[in-house]
Amino acid sequence: MRAVLAVTIVVAPAVLAAASFDCTKASTSVETMICNDKALSSLDDDLAKAYESAVLLSDHPGEIKRRQREWLRNVRERCTNETCLKAAYENRLAELATAKQVTWKTFRDPALGIEFSYPSNRTVRIGCRGSKSCISIIGEPMPSSDYLIAFEVFDGDLDAVAVERAVFEKKNDGWSARGRSAQHAVAALSGRGWQGLKSVVDCGISDRAGFHAGAGECMWVVLSNGKRSVVADTQGIVGIDQASMRSIETLLFLEGTPAAPK
Repeated sequence: MRAVLAVTIVVAPAVLAAASFDCTKASTSVETMICNDKALSSLDDDLAKAYESAVLLSDHPGEIKRRQREWLRNVRERCTNETCLKAAYENRLAELATAKQVTWKTFRDPALGIEFSYPSNRTVRIGCRGSKSCISIIGEPMPSSDYLIAFEVFDGDLDAVAVERAVFEKKNDGWSARGRSAQHAVAALSGRGWQGLKSVVDCGISDRAGFHAGAGECMWVVLSNGKRSVVADTQGIVGIDQASMRSIETLLFLEGTPAAPK
């Protein structure tokens, strides 16, 4: 349906702009109009992002995909001028804003001492990586993956757990994170009673078939209330998405919980 996202095309006449597809391969009059108009190109890129978000967060991703195909065929491709295209994109963006609304559930485990939100098109499993303190979220967009994101609970403060249980390193000039082949920048996070660290690092891709040499991007996050910490990570084969980030941001440490299971 779409080619590479957010590709910036630079050509001598400077008439082609960024779009959700490769403008050097524009094959229809509609695609040419989009590439030659900065406003339309921006709308096309916005729609690509909104579509991906809607598929990810909807309880019915198949229906979103079907309607997108119909819109491309019966609405967008029938436009013969920029005015028609602008209206078509704005109307579709409004539809997707409604379509991506999804029911969010709350996972709460007093024994582990945490709770967080997750979308209803995903499933929570207790126990991963051989640990009773590990919780995995699986589902769309990679239902066959081991997990989209995993949370593991540890006793200890942020600095200790970040170094001992994750990929972070503390130096005189601040934090960095170890990737598969390089060091990466670290950002600070804060939430409901916790402080945290986040980094996106280059990593090997692994799935149920084993480890693959190809590089992907894995997100590592450590959140801590000073006494207990949660290490969250994604897999290179899955990538990083809005729903996983929201699950992280909604994490809450429950009061009066016992030590993390060993």
